[in-house]
Amino acid sequence: RKMIRAHDLDAIMISSPHSMHYEQAKYALGQGLHVLVEKPLTISSKHTRSLIRQADKKGKILLVSYQRNFMAPHLYARELIQQGVIGEIRGVVSYVTQNWGGVKGWRLVPELSGGGMFLDTGSHLVASTLWITGLEPLEVSAFLDNVDKDVDINMVVNVRFKGGAYGTLNTFGNAKVHDERIAIHGSEGCIVFHLHQWAVKSVLVNDEPMQIPKRIQENTPDAAFFRMIRNGGKGYELPHFALAVAQVSEAAYKSVEQGKPVKVARI
Repeated sequence: RKMIRAHDLDAIMISSPHSMHYEQAKYALGQGLHVLVEKPLTISSKHTRSLIRQADKKGKILLVSYQRNFMAPHLYARELIQQGVIGEIRGVVSYVTQNWGGVKGWRLVPELSGGGMFLDTGSHLVASTLWITGLEPLEVSAFLDNVDKDVDINMVVNVRFKGGAYGTLNTFGNAKVHDERIAIHGSEGCIVFHLHQWAVKSVLVNDEPMQIPKRIQENTPDAAFFRMIRNGGKGYELPHFALAVAQVSEAAYKSVEQGKPVKVARI
């Protein structure tokens, strides 16, 4: 707050522990600033919806740093699905692995992080899956293993989506290295992503390598954020998918707590 009051700013980037995002982003938007927030946007669906509404009302850019949503294969996959190339989506299978054995600091403190690997690295996976497919989650059933930590390390999340599709969104934090796959299956075909050690290894469309048009340009959240500010918001979309990410995460933890499937909150 002191920094914002002391300087004539146009925008701000928030890269603090997850539980602090809401209050910091709310204040920045209230001061008329564009805001770039590290994932997740917030740890609460209520707070996420509130920030989206505030950004819309203020006419400010509120962007979440989900890098995969700016990568060329992910951009093109979203376009193919919107065009109906793989037909009606019937199911998705997504997982990400990582070695959380050496993770220290606030990420292991529930009051600061809001959750473990599912809310952290897993947030990228959930965001990519929901943003690419446009699927709307309705109900969640989840299981987790803390592996002797105060936050979740492994988590299996089963989701029922609007329209009849089903899927799994899984995180495994006691693996050796990063590995990530998203398989999207439709009535007319499929798209399968494979990332390993933080790099895209392959993207297959109906078991053939994806051919990305030259017009699809690789980007980053930071570069896109600055470009959107300079061009008056051209190409910007309110991050409604970030609300779906928060809703799934919230329902997943509640499902574990209650030991039963939980319907996704509608606020």
